[in-house]
Amino acid sequence: MPETPLFPPVPEITIEELRRSVGATVEAVRLSGAQRLVTRRGRPVAGLVTVTEARALWTLDHESALYTEWRAMQTLDTHARRRAAVARQAEAERRAAFERGVLGR
Repeated sequence: MPETPLFPPVPEITIEELRRSVGATVEAVRLSGAQRLVTRRGRPVAGLVTVTEARALWTLDHESALYTEWRAMQTLDTHARRRAAVARQAEAERRAAFERGVLGR
């Protein structure tokens, strides 16, 4: 059974073609909502998408960065609480030992 691609192929346009027809290409993307993959020497270097899609991607990226930052802060907060709990326990044990007269002999 032949493997079907996950995403449909995106039409490609070379940088040279884009230079010659930038206005028409941008207008075609705007009107049709179609994407274009910009290539240089056969390798993809950029993509053209509608403003709506670009904003959605920026929003998704920003939300992902915020979530990553939040998770990092949660992890740091968890580590800080653990260190504080260990410090409180150690202090309680030192005080108990001092009160028993073990400390300082």
